[in-house]
Amino acid sequence: MPSADMDHSDDLETQDGRRARRDRNKIAVVDAYLELIREGNPRPSVADVAERSGVSHRSVFRYFADKDELARTSIERQEAAVIPMVAIEVDPDRALADRIDLLVQRRLALYDAIAPVARLTRSLAPLQPILQDELTRSRLFLRVQVKRLFAPELSAMSKTRAASTLAVLDVLCSFEVAELLRADQDLSIDRAADALRDAVTAILS
Repeated sequence: MPSADMDHSDDLETQDGRRARRDRNKIAVVDAYLELIREGNPRPSVADVAERSGVSHRSVFRYFADKDELARTSIERQEAAVIPMVAIEVDPDRALADRIDLLVQRRLALYDAIAPVARLTRSLAPLQPILQDELTRSRLFLRVQVKRLFAPELSAMSKTRAASTLAVLDVLCSFEVAELLRADQDLSIDRAADALRDAVTAILS
């Protein structure tokens, strides 16, 4: 005769199985949302996401309160995936040309990896404080990264000039400038890299 302990164990296994299935389905919905965005659909409908993920339309709203929450969760998943691309570990004493080249390569590679989702983030941020805060934090991180990377050159300038130089470098290496070069002006990644490299070099030399 089954014991109470066995029944309890079965209940826990059932709950764990349901939780695991729910987690898998939730990830499938998020991944489907991201895939559709990368394929050129900037605002996937719930029907589109349900069809791509294999999850029912009704289930999508069991996992997410609304489309805004789905978008936020998807953006967070994308950000976690590209963290290794954002980090730049390099000695500030390394040759200036090497540091410039590394920064330009990383920022353009990051642009190519995140462009569709980054556009979504920027379109939703004014209406969603959580996304706006995350965008602000991300921009601050990237600005500090530039400041550290070119600390030797900036420290040799007056305080006023260093501040204005950092501001210009931050803009030059931003997503928005990469978007103009790659999407608006249709430059290849090599031509965009040459343009950015020349501009940053001119400012710091």
